Amino acid sequence: MNRTVRAIAGVLIALALAGCEDPVDRSIVRGDRYLAVGDTDMAIAEYLLAQRVRGDTDDLLLRLGHAYAARGDVDEVIAVYQTLTDRDPGLRHQAAASLAGLAWAARERGAGENMSRALQPLLGWGLGYLPADLQRSLAARYADEGDDARALSLRLALLAEEGDPDPAVLYEIGLAYEQLGACTRALPFLRKFLETAEDSDPNRDAAGFQYGECLFESADEDRAEGRPGAALEKLDEMVELGVPRPRMVDAHFQRGELRLALGELDEALASYAMVLELNPTRTHALVRRAEERIRQIRFGFE
Repeated sequence: MNRTVRAIAGVLIALALAGCEDPVDRSIVRGDRYLAVGDTDMAIAEYLLAQRVRGDTDDLLLRLGHAYAARGDVDEVIAVYQTLTDRDPGLRHQAAASLAGLAWAARERGAGENMSRALQPLLGWGLGYLPADLQRSLAARYADEGDDARALSLRLALLAEEGDPDPAVLYEIGLAYEQLGACTRALPFLRKFLETAEDSDPNRDAAGFQYGECLFESADEDRAEGRPGAALEKLDEMVELGVPRPRMVDAHFQRGELRLALGELDEALASYAMVLELNPTRTHALVRRAEERIRQIRFGFE
């Protein structure tokens, strides 16, 4: 703190202390003035002095929490506000505003861990205390850490709050479901993203690939659970989409198997023929099986 600022603080304190007799009140006034000019160390020292005499009053804890937040002391802020709000839940909104300010400042510095720690009490109190932009940032933080389940829960809550969802949120939800192995749940979100996102959106190609992959995985689930019609619809959509290309031979072969089981022989033949067409070198593991199926359909099953 430079001399000019300290001088200003001294003048403000002197004016404020005029007629102030109680030593605790004088410490609080001095703390307020130091905090007003940005001298958080001196402000905290004055508030702690008042606290030792007067105890943990709501008024003092609020001041102390704001001062710790201004200095960026995450653990101290949380401890103070936890004590305060455990005693009086009605003060959560004031504490939440201070913690959100601390989280915004941490995010600006690129301190993602501090941002996440500052927001933990707000999560415990309910998502209504958590600003939407910080909710997005926290979800992204969880996703970066590989905690897809927690990221997903925050993004689903955002989606429920927003009548016209941001395509980015749709993509993030679809991606989280896909990474959690829940492709069937991912499909509607990825589909909606592809329908609403701009052609220039940097996530379009990745979303298309993941959508095709999830169509294949979900079709496999449908087939295993005795829903051939649903499986065929998804495989047809995947083939029309054309991605992911490494899955195309498998997709055509599975379409052939499903058509064959349904007695649709011409359609099955066409699907098996596509297996051969897509692998002219005949190196794919499914080529021989496709050739055998073609012979069986044309010349009869033994």
